[in-house]
Amino acid sequence: MNQQVQLSIVTSGYNEVGNVRPFLDSAREAIRKLGVAAEIVFFDDGSNDGTGDAVEAYAALHPDASITLIRRPYKMGITAAIADSYASTRGQYVCLVPADLESLPEDDVPALYAALDEATDVVVGWRKDRGDGKLLASKIYNFVNWGLFGVRLHDMNWIKLIRRDKLQGLQLRSDWHRFLIPILAKRGCRFKEVVTQWHQRRYGRSNFGWRRFSVSIADAITVKLMLDYAQRPLLAFGSAAVWLLLAAAVLAGAGLVKGFSLPVCLGLAGLLTTSALLVGIGAAVEFLLISRER
Repeated sequence: MNQQVQLSIVTSGYNEVGNVRPFLDSAREAIRKLGVAAEIVFFDDGSNDGTGDAVEAYAALHPDASITLIRRPYKMGITAAIADSYASTRGQYVCLVPADLESLPEDDVPALYAALDEATDVVVGWRKDRGDGKLLASKIYNFVNWGLFGVRLHDMNWIKLIRRDKLQGLQLRSDWHRFLIPILAKRGCRFKEVVTQWHQRRYGRSNFGWRRFSVSIADAITVKLMLDYAQRPLLAFGSAAVWLLLAAAVLAGAGLVKGFSLPVCLGLAGLLTTSALLVGIGAAVEFLLISRER
């Protein structure tokens, strides 16, 4: 395996046959501008319109370019491509870009690459003047991310240039590509932001919808819990138990003042029982984690 490759441009496309040639042309132009040893890795995400065949045909016409096609048997999503990027690439850096040409690799990849320095692990693009109708959703999403994870970037779900070693062992669930930045931040990565130009999609249509947005907010809470408590579940369950005990104390105080009626007694019993169950579950999960580590 050639260890001299400096840059891997990675994309994932589903039914993007009309964008294959212009995307690969643009990616090759980015490599030409940079003048570095680079490769292009294209994940065909279970397309049924000939996207994979178009990539193969392009690669055959340009044997001088290092183009790798990875065919998925069915649609697995962007997250799967990111999770597989470490094993599927050779570059020192991995640049994640969409195949729909809303980002032009010939402009954006060199801009991100130029921003690299020894104090930066991830360079993130910022669609400052985007016009795709998703600006409100993006602002809400970024605000939620700022509040939950404390990572203050303007556009967390856009193109990224990442030191490849930071992707090693990355475990992502479906659609967690939206939370790659906070997950990498938890790994100690250092970030830099670069303004990039947004372009109108030339072919195909976006899969964005408000239903997907609502799911992503729920996923954000799941990721927060995973990042903060995956290695110490007793803390999560114990914290919830403490709040329930505080509620029980308030209810008991009301009972002392107004008398312990049946609803008050039932409420106290429920709160105390639930608190004990939470602590027990947390302790059991923590014990299982410790046993597995041994």
